Amino acid sequence: MGSKLSPLLANVFMSDFEVELQKEKLFPRVWRRYVDDIFAVVKERYLSQVLDLLNAQHESIKFTLEKEVDGKLPFLDLMISKTEENRLKYAIYRKPTSTDRYITSDSHHFGAQQQAAFHSMAHRLYNIPMEREDFVEERNKIHRAGELNGYNREFVDKILRKHERKKHRRNATTLKPEKEEVKRISLPFYPKISNPIHATLEHHGYQVVYKSSNTLKDLLCNLKDKVPADEKSGIYQIPCQNCPAVYIGQTRRKFKIRLREHKHAVENKRTNESSVAVHTTHLDHAADWENAKLVKNVRKSTQLNAWESMYIATANRPLMNEDDAPIQSPPFNLTKLRIQ
Repeated sequence: MGSKLSPLLANVFMSDFEVELQKEKLFPRVWRRYVDDIFAVVKERYLSQVLDLLNAQHESIKFTLEKEVDGKLPFLDLMISKTEENRLKYAIYRKPTSTDRYITSDSHHFGAQQQAAFHSMAHRLYNIPMEREDFVEERNKIHRAGELNGYNREFVDKILRKHERKKHRRNATTLKPEKEEVKRISLPFYPKISNPIHATLEHHGYQVVYKSSNTLKDLLCNLKDKVPADEKSGIYQIPCQNCPAVYIGQTRRKFKIRLREHKHAVENKRTNESSVAVHTTHLDHAADWENAKLVKNVRKSTQLNAWESMYIATANRPLMNEDDAPIQSPPFNLTKLRIQ
């Protein structure tokens, strides 16, 4: 969550936390952590002492525990149990609230998105060491999930066979295939448009992934307070009061800050700081500050040049801009975008 450094910093913190705990005599002899889930082996008579020790180390780190019941303990998506021979065996664990509801066969999604949940279950089936009866039971559950979501048996079998062959190839050789650099591009999914574009991009070496452009969250609510336009960054325009000319620019900062700079440049006739000041000074015109506005909110600074170039290339009125658009490209002239 948050910055891309967050997972790394969290792991560094927990690693140091664990190193310090190892100096204590009560630290568990078996401690396996995955993110914030930990599998530990502790003698029952020391359980409360160990928990108190862990929770006393840092005010922000508080542990809860779940004990094994009848020799079984769920951990992540596994059910770990002890056999009579005192060894561990594994099976797939699903929460009691699980409904096995995934993307249904009649939903408006790209095929790979419909298959994703079944690929995940098939990968887990063939890569977790299970007893034969547990393997068969899990395979049957995958088939039932397919039926529940409207898929025929062949749909599920095809995915299962793919993962079975993949495991067989991996076990048959110690050679690792060379990984090629993958170039990905994300597009919204509209079948009649997306499929031809998909084929063209794949021909040129791009892997296409699709994103949803119509989510339930977007339709129902917005959990964040609306940010005023002058508090955003992106592409803006400043019109002239005396002629049809308009200035189109970009800003990484808040629009109101950049607009204030233009105003100061115009008031003090600093023509070296603003093209708006050049226009108003040389022609004795006045800028229409009341109608100045942000026309495109751009969050990623790497996209500013492209958006500014598009708006400049497609403007249907004279420009105050002294410099050419940052990017000179014919496709910008083909777009139907027009600044009103």
